[in-house]
Amino acid sequence: MATYKKGILGVFSGKVGTVVGSSWKGIHYMRSLPKASGKAATPLQRDQRIKFALVTGFLKPIKHIANIGYQSVAGSLSPFNSIVSHHLSNAVTGTSPNFEIDYPRVVFSRGELPGISNPQLNAVTGYALAISWQDNSQANLAKPDDKAIVLVYNSMVGEFIIDDLALRQDGSLNLSLPASYVGHTVQVWMAFFAADHKLVSTSVYLGAAVIS
Repeated sequence: MATYKKGILGVFSGKVGTVVGSSWKGIHYMRSLPKASGKAATPLQRDQRIKFALVTGFLKPIKHIANIGYQSVAGSLSPFNSIVSHHLSNAVTGTSPNFEIDYPRVVFSRGELPGISNPQLNAVTGYALAISWQDNSQANLAKPDDKAIVLVYNSMVGEFIIDDLALRQDGSLNLSLPASYVGHTVQVWMAFFAADHKLVSTSVYLGAAVIS
């Protein structure tokens, strides 16, 4: 792979003949297309492809959240590539080929902002969730208007619901879910994002809840 400041026909992205152009953080790249291999994948390569498809499929709907949540730990990677790498290494369970996401190990944001204190999660009759926490606005770097970011995942339908209406100072929120979720088990995570999105807390897994 090579970097360049200006191509023969200017900056470009996508495939042109046997070359692919792209850019990241203002740096432009060119790389040749990989040659097709006639070799069968090894068991290790096959398992890695299965895991990669599982993780990217799970995380893709929350890519816009990952772009904020992993901005400070991405390094030379994009935030989304960083979150994929983290979950490939830490959040896949099961045996080949039946791999699964290990929900308690899912982390959608990582940062130094103070996180949720003393969280409580309860399913409320009427297909809703009640979440509460201790207001720790006086903690270092924390502010009363930090946004409470809540992710709810329903594995039965492969769907995320994201709520960002409550603030750290509120100490609680009620989140209504679709009536079709009744009887389904959902997974819930929460973090705080600064109002300007420059700082985030490391997300916390709140647990699983059966919707009634």
